[in-house]
Amino acid sequence: MIVPSDFAVPVNDAESVTLPDSKSLKARLRSAERAARIKALLLIIPLLAFLLVTFLVPIGSLLMKSVRDPTVSQELPHAAALLREWEPSAGEPPGEQLFAAFGRDLLAAKGSEGISRIASRLNYDEAGMRSLVMKTARRLGENSDGTWRERMTAIDPRWDTVAAWSTIKYASSPWTFGYYLKAFDFKRGDDGAIVRQPQSERLYVDVFLRTAWVSVAVSILCLLFGYPVAYFLANIPARYSNLLMIMVLLPFWTSILVRTTAWVVVLQSNGVLNDLFIHLGLTKSGFALMYNRFGVLVAMTHILLPYAVLSLYAVMKGVPNIYMKAARSLGAGPIRSFFQAYFPQTLPGVGAAGMLTFILAVGYYITPAIVGGANDQLASYYIANHVNTTLNWGLASALASILLAGVLIVYAIFVRMTGGAGVKLG
Repeated sequence: MIVPSDFAVPVNDAESVTLPDSKSLKARLRSAERAARIKALLLIIPLLAFLLVTFLVPIGSLLMKSVRDPTVSQELPHAAALLREWEPSAGEPPGEQLFAAFGRDLLAAKGSEGISRIASRLNYDEAGMRSLVMKTARRLGENSDGTWRERMTAIDPRWDTVAAWSTIKYASSPWTFGYYLKAFDFKRGDDGAIVRQPQSERLYVDVFLRTAWVSVAVSILCLLFGYPVAYFLANIPARYSNLLMIMVLLPFWTSILVRTTAWVVVLQSNGVLNDLFIHLGLTKSGFALMYNRFGVLVAMTHILLPYAVLSLYAVMKGVPNIYMKAARSLGAGPIRSFFQAYFPQTLPGVGAAGMLTFILAVGYYITPAIVGGANDQLASYYIANHVNTTLNWGLASALASILLAGVLIVYAIFVRMTGGAGVKLG
């Protein structure tokens, strides 16, 4: 049958049926797809708004606080403008014009909270600057004889040194990388050069290394203890595994603080465990099980172990036992058949469990603070300390940003090495 080019198919002499044009069908299809995309977008807008408000905005604010601090530039506007032109590398204090601008700005801020903010901000960069600024602001208006330089150096001779003015100069810009320098145990010298802090003042690099070491150790321990448990649950009848799975989930119904405090009762010098050791004759006075690295590893492993078990169990449940039986039927022993036929299929779960426990361990604060000693605190402890105690939010933001960047780098390496296998954590 020959169909005419205009798609008109004759039915009889009186009428014919005309099929729609192909261009019209494509246009309708595009319109329908566009309407579907718009509906889908409208459905996810509430979720996007929630993520924006609760996730992206706080992270953006965190990153901004780590590089921006306009305190000095706002409270000392005239002195800050002149300090940008002064170079400490010359080795000479600034001229009388800068002394005068600083003195007038200081007097203008006197009687308000501006002086306290200036003093606290400068003290973040150099210890002792708070007392210097507060003393100068308090006594500067008492005597008006002599030049501004003479009046300020009479209050404290440190005003006649490059060090004090160099600290103010690098704090006078609203944009700063000083917090990141301190987070990596560096600082600016009196001449403005970036130098390593003295050994006695270095802190944060060791803290980050300690955080990474403890997190990796806890992840390995969770895998070592969690793998046999998950294997056992995945290979027993469902009526038993469901009951035992409740035992795995039971810790989630208890606060982390309560679980950590329970370990204090168990691990303390006169606690349950040491009493048992003394009764068995293993020690006379008990072992040091708490306020050290051992206590931190034990408590954190106990708290994070259910996450590893659940991640491993989810993968193991989908691995049929027929592979092990096939390997055994071909002559392989139980150990060889396990490592060649079963274990490789659970590697996505191993990777997911290890990555999940590592990420959770990196941000731990309560457990190391309670059962750990002074040398066992992780990065989150110092972040919380700067937020709540020293009120150095810029340094806290820098430390948190470095921690976040480190976790993202480790996760990217993990995805690269596994090719995306097991990246769906849990």
